[in-house]
Amino acid sequence: MKKIAILIVAMTMALSSHCLTMQEAVDLFVGNKALTHASAGVAVMRIDSMQMVAGNLLDQAIITASTMKTVTSTAALERLGGDFKFQTQVLIQGKVENDTLRGNLVIVGSGDPTLGSRYFPKNPNIVTEVLDSLKSRGIKTIEGAVLTDETLYPYPPYSIHWDVGDLAWDYGAAVFPINFSDNVANVSFKVDKSGRYSAFTTKPPLNSVQVINKMRFNSGREDIDYALEFATPALVLMGSVCPGSYNLRFANPNPGSLLTDSVTNSLRRAGIAVAGRDIKPGGQNQLLLVHSSPSLPDIITSLLDRSDNMYTHALLRAIAVRDKDWRGVGSLDPVGVECVKQLLAARGIDSAGLFMRDGSGLARGGKATPRLLVQMLSYMAARKYADKRLCDLMPKAGKRIGTLLPGTSLSRDIVLKSGSMTDVQCFVGYYPADEPQYAFAVLVNNYNGSRNELKNNIDRLLINLFTRKK
Repeated sequence: MKKIAILIVAMTMALSSHCLTMQEAVDLFVGNKALTHASAGVAVMRIDSMQMVAGNLLDQAIITASTMKTVTSTAALERLGGDFKFQTQVLIQGKVENDTLRGNLVIVGSGDPTLGSRYFPKNPNIVTEVLDSLKSRGIKTIEGAVLTDETLYPYPPYSIHWDVGDLAWDYGAAVFPINFSDNVANVSFKVDKSGRYSAFTTKPPLNSVQVINKMRFNSGREDIDYALEFATPALVLMGSVCPGSYNLRFANPNPGSLLTDSVTNSLRRAGIAVAGRDIKPGGQNQLLLVHSSPSLPDIITSLLDRSDNMYTHALLRAIAVRDKDWRGVGSLDPVGVECVKQLLAARGIDSAGLFMRDGSGLARGGKATPRLLVQMLSYMAARKYADKRLCDLMPKAGKRIGTLLPGTSLSRDIVLKSGSMTDVQCFVGYYPADEPQYAFAVLVNNYNGSRNELKNNIDRLLINLFTRKK
């Protein structure tokens, strides 16, 4: 019976899609009672003519959540180019005499978010590259230490518009000149029935990060929260905990130290002695190696698929540091935002409808109009970057919206980026996926009812819009 009911619903929606114009489909969607008090912005643009074919609240600035990542990705592709790669230099600071470096190794931060990332296992590992380069030079002893140069851009490493409650969680990882292992780690511990804690251990080991326990024991209720102290740096565990084993994922407040520890330990295991003393040798620095990140299209494919805030905000800062007037500013992020707005305006996109607060959309103040988003997507539809278009970098709809779309061909024929936070659900994308003819944006804030019900209604909207419409 359940399968028959689903089939009837699917047939009904397919039939209704032929009876509705695109504007009628939008009107049906926004007329739902759950959206009575909502800001429900919808835009559908025909790409070849750049004509708006349907919409609602087209010029209303609405919170975008992670769909803002398409704006940053667009600007990065246009400003940096499809062949762009982050370049991280490793320098020899001091003199090499026989098999001894009388000085330090210095890793110069480039803002690369992919160093040591688990998402790019095929990209060369910077730790291995340093080891191999030293071996090729016959260096067996380093009298100094492995250091980092993180002067590329100013403090703080996070956006000042991010909620403080987000900063300790893995999705709120900050962006440093040196990022490593995706700037996340795990802390593990156990609590027995008497409320005694085992030792707190981090993986990977974070020797520079303290774990401060402010939790209260509660034999029947668990409600753990945590915060970061960047200056210490430290992870502060709060809330209540009951007996059991815990493994919590959090944002690493000191990824540069993790990188230097990883390099130092790797060298020592390979028989290269590292004294670990920061000495001040004279002479000029020598280039040991240049580590290259994956290409920009590969980075964008990954961040759009996983909705990675740290990766995307790193791209905003990469855009900013290429602005000739950025040095000496108190905060780098507004420079990046202004660069993005100017870039869009220069391409005929009305950037007055963009209220950007960060690169990723994690900031609740980040807003855009539906009109701006579909104009931008339409502009990008045919543009290639290292032979890739933006639509090629976006994930297929699949099961990313509701439960209705996966039963149709649209799950394969639509590519999109989703965005969600409390009381916010958004999608932007293209149809058809391979040769886009339409760009669409659906931005909903402050809806009633459940998120799942809203997603199913968005499924119905897309089915009514695009079934057999090419």
